[in-house]
Amino acid sequence: MQPAALAAAVLSLCVSLASAGVVITPIKPDQVVPKNAGDCFFGVTTPQGCGPLRNN
Repeated sequence: MQPAALAAAVLSLCVSLASAGVVITPIKPDQVVPKNAGDCFFGVTTPQGCGPLRNN
C-alpha cells in the first residue's frame, strides 16, 4: 500500500471513530463521579462516559 493511501485510510478510520463518539481520552482521578445502577460495567464513570482510570 502506498504511503498516501495508508495515511488516507488511517485518517478515515479516525474520523469515523470520532463521529461515532468513540474517542479514547485519559481519565484522571479528579474526573470520576460515583456510579449509579446500570452504569458502565468496567472502569470508572465520568460525566462524559466511562473507561479505565489513568494513574499518572
